[in-house]
Amino acid sequence: MSEIHDDPSTLGDTNMETENAESVALSVSLISNDSKQDEQLKKKRKSRRKTDGYKSRKRTKSSKPATKSEEYEVEMIIDHKTDEEGNEFYLVHWKGWSDDDDSWVPVEDCECPALIAEFYQRNPDKNPNAVETIQKNAAESAQLQSYIEGILKPANEDIDLAIQLVCSATDRHKMNGFKIHFSNEEINKYAFMVYRKKQKLLQMEKNLMMQLLTRDFRQRRVDQLARLKEWEDEINEATQGKPPVKIENNVDLDEPPVGFTYVTQCKAGEGVVIPDDPVIGCECLDCIDGRKTCCGPMSGTQSAYTKAGRLKVPVGTPIYECNSRCRCGPECPNRVVQRGSKLKLCIFRTSNGCGWGVKTLETIRKNSFVIEYVGEIITNEEAEKRGVQYDSEGRTYLFDLDFNDIDCVYSVDAAHQGNVAHFINHSCDPNLAVFAMWANCMDPNMPRLALFAQRDIHVGEELTFDYASSKTENPQENGATSVAKEVTVKNECRCGAANCRKIMFSLPENQVIAPFLKVD
Repeated sequence: MSEIHDDPSTLGDTNMETENAESVALSVSLISNDSKQDEQLKKKRKSRRKTDGYKSRKRTKSSKPATKSEEYEVEMIIDHKTDEEGNEFYLVHWKGWSDDDDSWVPVEDCECPALIAEFYQRNPDKNPNAVETIQKNAAESAQLQSYIEGILKPANEDIDLAIQLVCSATDRHKMNGFKIHFSNEEINKYAFMVYRKKQKLLQMEKNLMMQLLTRDFRQRRVDQLARLKEWEDEINEATQGKPPVKIENNVDLDEPPVGFTYVTQCKAGEGVVIPDDPVIGCECLDCIDGRKTCCGPMSGTQSAYTKAGRLKVPVGTPIYECNSRCRCGPECPNRVVQRGSKLKLCIFRTSNGCGWGVKTLETIRKNSFVIEYVGEIITNEEAEKRGVQYDSEGRTYLFDLDFNDIDCVYSVDAAHQGNVAHFINHSCDPNLAVFAMWANCMDPNMPRLALFAQRDIHVGEELTFDYASSKTENPQENGATSVAKEVTVKNECRCGAANCRKIMFSLPENQVIAPFLKVD
């Protein structure tokens, strides 16, 4: 709202103390002492006043006022001040006049509340009431902060619950009837409400604490999800999305593992050469029906697959797939593992304390190939050194390649290089089994490790295999008992199976299952 006053050229900082003091009584135009004319002017001004100010008679800066009754329009409030006697003034800018004609006007003579409100909105520090309010709010905020620090002493279970609420896939949660995912503004209002209560209720304070915790964790969650997406993109770039791999963590705020490189095939470690030129291949035109002439029978075993590519041999049977010297093409039914996994899998964070795990995003039929266990192929000597360190950390990703009942020459270490299989957890009642497979690399001491489904696996089900797989017929006679005692604490099994052995690397007596996993 604007205001109309007398000639601005007659006003200034010193006008307030001049002999013509009545000339700055801006709330009334001075035309005479005639009360009737005075009253008529007031009525005239009242009829002219609108919400956006008076309409004034325009004139240029060079023009001179015809009479003292000439009226001028206030365009903007520039500043505010208080003199030594406590009188308040506004510095006003006149519409159509230059900045040189800005004048100080007593507060009581400025009847333009909209312009005054606009001024204080632009300059909140100039508003005496606002300053007092700010000081009051600051004092109350300090008291509130002290109060919050007093109640913000969460137990471990409170922290765990807050993290679960933030990480859960559900958008909204409630605890004892109170919404948890408050905005910052909602949290502030709720905090003041709780603080101002004369009798502070324990449950309200508990909810306030949870809201503060979840607010702090939400930004960490945003950063975590961004890094998990980057990790997912890196994996799918390495696999070229065939098939795509998903990453999911709806449990905690853990981020991608540090020091792990995703690879799609085994890499040779120091002092290791992986041969890839087989000496001989089969001449079959039909590698499934030509049982006597195909790679399996020629190697002293039977063909491992059906025409549909399903496994038809029991656990512990070696698999010989067709290689680069065979006459059959890449679509040969006897080339299953080497064609790679076709299943959509998800690396996810488990809720039972087992860290990362792997679940299937589609149904897997019994005896289907799932994935190959890949990593760095290292010598037995290097495996012994690394095994000491891994045991102290309560983990192991070492597989001994000792299928041929001879001294182990090589091991696969997936601790720092690996694929999705790196994240598959142990179970005493697994749904996957490990098989040794040879194709282009015919070194009997260097098979590839393939995981096959032992039963139908449903969408969303976690994939597992038995870490204690071994050819040992009686582990009690081969020192397995002492090994189990050493790793009881750090390698506690949490699979939850009915037949759980409670220790991941403890074997049932007289069990004969697939080979390989090294227990140092």
